[in-house]
This record gives sequence, structure tokens and C-alpha cells, in this order.
Amino acid sequence: MKKEKVLLSFIAVVLGILVTSIAFYLYQGTKVIPNSKLKTITIASPTPAPKPSIFLNISNPQDESVVNKKIITISGETTSGATVLVITPVDQQIAVPASNGNFSTTVNIDSGENIVEITAIGQNGEDARVIRTVTFSNEEF
Repeated sequence: MKKEKVLLSFIAVVLGILVTSIAFYLYQGTKVIPNSKLKTITIASPTPAPKPSIFLNISNPQDESVVNKKIITISGETTSGATVLVITPVDQQIAVPASNGNFSTTVNIDSGENIVEITAIGQNGEDARVIRTVTFSNEEF
């Protein structure tokens, strides 16, 4: 007798959920939303990012180069009027490019591997950065 009550209660709950779901579905399906409640959404196309006004091309030294002197020349080209900052583990130099944007400066490096960071800073505050790895070695290859 107890099993029948549990089974009957389970069937009643399932039927109740089924009838309620059908009634809710019919209610929602016949519901009409007035036009005043509808909202129009417009999708705007993204604004393209402005092209940076500063550039930096390093011609010397090449990345991952090996040199046998502790003084190296950093040369390249950047935007005219920019300031070029060269930082090595043992030295810092500032170079001012010529009117055509070409620049050249010398910096000291340490023994072994050196990370050389070259940064051009434009008059409007924008910057461009290039990092080169230069290794000092006395060994002959």
C-alpha cells in the first residue's frame, strides 16, 4: 500500500508539472507585445584605431648578433623630431635624429649577452620600441 501511494504521488507531480508547463507555454505564445515596448538596437561599426605617427627602424645592430668590441654603434631611422633613447645594461644614450630621421650613437655593452632597448619618443608623446640582443665575446668563430 505504501508503494502505491508513493507511485501515485510521483505520477501526480509529473502530471501537474506537465499541465502547468503547457498552460504557461500557451499563455506566452498568445501574448502580444505593443510596439511602444519594443526597442530598436543599432549596431555601430567600430572606429578604426588611428595609425601611429611614429616609427622606428633599426639597421644596426642586428638582433642576436655577436660582437668582439664593448662599444657598439646603434643606427637607424625614425620620425623627424623624435628623441631616441638607447639603454643597455651598463649605458644610456640619447640621440636626436637628423632632419631626414636618420640617427646614430655609440653605447657600451657588458660581457656576455646584453639586451639593448631602443625607444623613439615623438613630440606628441607616442613611442616606438625595438629590443635587440647583442652578445659580446672574444672568441674567434
